[in-house]
This record gives sequence, C-alpha cells and structure tokens, in this order.
Amino acid sequence: VVSTFLMGQGTIATMMKQVATDIMSPVQPMPTIDSIQAWSYKNTSLMAQTFVFSATSHGLSSCLMEGYDSRRVKDVLKIPDRYDVPLMCCIGYEFEEEGGKDDGKCTRAPRLDANEVFFSDCFGKELELIDDDNVVEHQESC
Repeated sequence: VVSTFLMGQGTIATMMKQVATDIMSPVQPMPTIDSIQAWSYKNTSLMAQTFVFSATSHGLSSCLMEGYDSRRVKDVLKIPDRYDVPLMCCIGYEFEEEGGKDDGKCTRAPRLDANEVFFSDCFGKELELIDDDNVVEHQESC
C-alpha cells in the first residue's frame, strides 16, 4: 500500500517525493521531482518540437502558441477536465501572393540580439565563440 501511494501521481505523493529528495540531496545527487503537470508539459513540448520539425521537412509552416484561454479551448473542443492544453500548434502552407510577389506588407517581428540570449558559463556573461581564424581561450568562470 505504501509503495503504491508513493508511486502515485497525486499532489501528496509528489510532495513526499520532493521532501525525500531534498533531504537526500546533500548526501548524494538526486533527481529533481516535478509535478505531474510540469512533467507532462515538458514531454508535450518535446513531442510538439518533433512534430514541427517533421512538418517543416515536408514543406509545411508552423506556429506554436501559448497564452490563450485554456478553459475556453477545452470547452470548445470538449476536452475532459482531467486533461490540459499546454500549447497549440497550427500547421499549414505559408501564404504566398498571386504570382509569387511579396508586397512588403509582412514585416519580421523584432528579435533579441544573440548576446541577449546566449551566455557563457553563467547568466549574463558574454558568450565568446570560436571562429575559423582565432581560437578563443577559455577565461575565468563566474
């Protein structure tokens, strides 16, 4: 009975696993225990990524979305309460003007510079890349 409870998926079982892991962590490396929702969101994201790569390889465009009213989505699609919608993915062929001409109305959304996204060794430390001509020596860590 105890092993079945600890292997369960409920909130109490997850909390008990987290406490046990926190106690053992200073003694030996322990895995991070996430909630079932966090675990399922991560796995769904990996599956969606694979789906998008596959669609792209077949000439389709895609758009992954989050930040919508999940309750209404579940209501419209009649998804039972025990399930959630971590993201939505639209797949289709990219819009092209007649004759293949671009009228310039579509503009690219602003993007962050690479130095604002990629860091070396710790957050905020500029990433020094290796180019063909110069090898950058590894400098002090954080």
